[in-house]
Amino acid sequence: MPTTTGGSVYSETNALRDLISSVTSAGDYGVEVTFKANFGRSTVSDPAGTPYTAYFTVTGIPTPPPTVTANTITFDPNGVPPATSQNPNPTNSFETYNINPPTPNPFQGANLSASATGGAYDVNSGQLLLSGTSVTVTQAGPVNIASVVLYYRTRPLNGAAVSAFQPITLTETGSSTSTTKTFVLDPSQAGTGLSQPNLIATPAVTQAGTYVLEVYYQANGFNSATGNTVTITDPPTANTYYTANFTVSGTLAANTIWTGGFNDNWFDVRNWSNGVPNAGINALVRDLGVGNSVPYPNVNSDSRKTTAAGAVLYDNTNSGPARARNLVLGGTSQASRSICRLEQGQLQVYGDFSNIQDSFIQREGTIMEFAGTNQTISNGSFIRVDISGGGNKTLSGIMNISQSLNFLTGVSTGDQPAATNPYTAPNANAGVLSTNISNPGANVVILSDRGLVNSNNGAQLTGETDASFLYGFVRTSRVGVLVGETRTYGNMGMTLTFGDAANTNNPGIVEVTRNTVEAYSPVAGRFGIRRIFGVRPSDPQTTTGGLVAQMVFRYRDAETRNLNGPNTITPGTGSIPEPNLIIFLSTNSGNTFGAIGRDGAVDVANNTVTKTGVTNFATFTLGDQNNPLPVRLTAFDAKRLGNNALVTWQTATEENSKGYEVQSSTDGKEFRTVAYVPSAAPNSTKLTNYSYEDKTTYSAKTVYYRLHQLDLDGKDAYFGPRTVNFDGKAVAATLVAYPNPYDSNDELHLAVQSDEAGQGRLRITDMTGRTVREESIELSKGVSDMPVSGVKELKSGIYMVRVTLPSGAVQNLKVVKQ
Repeated sequence: MPTTTGGSVYSETNALRDLISSVTSAGDYGVEVTFKANFGRSTVSDPAGTPYTAYFTVTGIPTPPPTVTANTITFDPNGVPPATSQNPNPTNSFETYNINPPTPNPFQGANLSASATGGAYDVNSGQLLLSGTSVTVTQAGPVNIASVVLYYRTRPLNGAAVSAFQPITLTETGSSTSTTKTFVLDPSQAGTGLSQPNLIATPAVTQAGTYVLEVYYQANGFNSATGNTVTITDPPTANTYYTANFTVSGTLAANTIWTGGFNDNWFDVRNWSNGVPNAGINALVRDLGVGNSVPYPNVNSDSRKTTAAGAVLYDNTNSGPARARNLVLGGTSQASRSICRLEQGQLQVYGDFSNIQDSFIQREGTIMEFAGTNQTISNGSFIRVDISGGGNKTLSGIMNISQSLNFLTGVSTGDQPAATNPYTAPNANAGVLSTNISNPGANVVILSDRGLVNSNNGAQLTGETDASFLYGFVRTSRVGVLVGETRTYGNMGMTLTFGDAANTNNPGIVEVTRNTVEAYSPVAGRFGIRRIFGVRPSDPQTTTGGLVAQMVFRYRDAETRNLNGPNTITPGTGSIPEPNLIIFLSTNSGNTFGAIGRDGAVDVANNTVTKTGVTNFATFTLGDQNNPLPVRLTAFDAKRLGNNALVTWQTATEENSKGYEVQSSTDGKEFRTVAYVPSAAPNSTKLTNYSYEDKTTYSAKTVYYRLHQLDLDGKDAYFGPRTVNFDGKAVAATLVAYPNPYDSNDELHLAVQSDEAGQGRLRITDMTGRTVREESIELSKGVSDMPVSGVKELKSGIYMVRVTLPSGAVQNLKVVKQ
């Protein structure tokens, strides 16, 4: 800037310099300053000699910058479910490479072979799943890393990339601290393709050859001190990736399209654009449009089709099964879709089966067989389905079975005698049919109830072995189950006989579900097997004394191994000796368990555990009698009570228990203890209810509560958190019930807040308005906590609780009896 004296003034106009950020540790530092002015080729310095010097002192420990480090990356070269002992080829399943440090199996430049001997993947059916990864994030100070994303793509070894990187958002897991977090691929999506992609099916892989997989990680966060976003990558250098190679062989399958120009005969070459499909040719049946008279294909294999008068329309005698590699039934809605009918004989699909609009129709007496190595099945309603060919068949929708689902591995029978339902097949390894356990409502196998199509036996699941099985969620129901009947519920592994000499109640409708993906592991070192049954009679608490049953629980050997992983799905290293197996029951979705036990010894030859006198029906699994599943906290909740919060919890048993710390937080991260509640007794086997009213005034609208349980021997455990919303005006009185829902084993409590003391009135009605409980109650000013008697015997359902306060005000609340 020029001045009036002919000189110029210069100043620093950009941001101020942070001198502290340049130091690396505590200590004394000096800052030296020299000014230099350039005049053409001359330079003048001020001062000419020693720089201007100032000193400052730094204390504390510097906050390190955040980092993201990929620890491991895992691939499944077979496409089989994530439990190594259950894999058909366990020697080459789930190869884990250590990325940092790069030993003993460096990922960089690795050969992701299809077999232990270095084989290639088939371009049509090969599966190389990116099935797992582990990433560690470090952070400190104001920086918080909120998410980590894995990016991947494939490209030819000697070619450019043909597609962009695809993102997979990782899931935070384990117990995070303020400085360390761990992120992994969501284990609930294992084998579904939703977050574990098949690298052979990527756009770049179109022919035989060698391909490169490129991977990098990106952590995203926020710096609360500067208000800036934070992004870190691993590897840290731009355009640098972790890479590995894989080889693909074979030729992409040819396609043929149904044109239907002559008749409805699947086997007539004139009806197809590129010949009749076979095990190596994909078949597409398009939606031919409204008003089109061209017939859709009907499969009549090894048979003749005739008119009603007996005239032969076409003769497919000795045709063998109809076959296709991929079978795609086109359409965009129920009103605009193609149709394919399996009328007689057998249809074998060796690739993927796309039936999005439910266009496939199967008639009685026919067989639908999924015979490929690795396949995806969208959905469908089937009579009989056979599973063969090995590998993994991934179900992405709902499969309804009205007669049988057969793994072609041997002889198996269901509800009916073996003489009337034999099934024999030569295959040693039929494969695995898997469902996505995280969405059982939309991805499940349903075995139909008894009907004419299944000879009044119900749809059956047959032929399961340790190599071939249904890995996922399956359910069935039986209407009108009577006392004394032995039902196997579709041969799923749960046999029940209701009633005994003292109890002749009929259970009515009984629904049974089975989950063979997850294994409960609520406490370190105590876990169940990888098989969970849900048993739901329509009326478990009848008016004449409830239900009683004999239970036979069947399991597979592999389900007792590879347990105690970091979550319910991922394999671990634990196992349960078969002689130690006993039945456990949980009535609160696996939070706690009660030991049902067993009658006599485990039948290790037939893999069954039997127990008579079972009277409660909910969630069952097998565990170790020497390391039993936990029976402790059965409920934990926090509710707003006027301007305060009521924290409640219930224990079924307590062992060596010291007490409980109630902790709160306004951000869900940093917790402080607001109260200590000692245990009612160090050791107890009865239901015990606890509560604490937090009267702290919080500035935050949302407060988080958790429970810190302390043992006399120093062990501890955390439960929660639960949230309480204080946004909005508080009411003068509030009514809270806990636990809610409750069952016949629980003691229902009410917490009532009143602005004055005196007599009130309690009334409980069912949903028809009928009063089932009414009494006077004494209330104090503030919060009154009271048990409610006479409600354990109520039938399952919804009830209305009405409390009239001394002031005349009325509070209403719904409670649910399970």
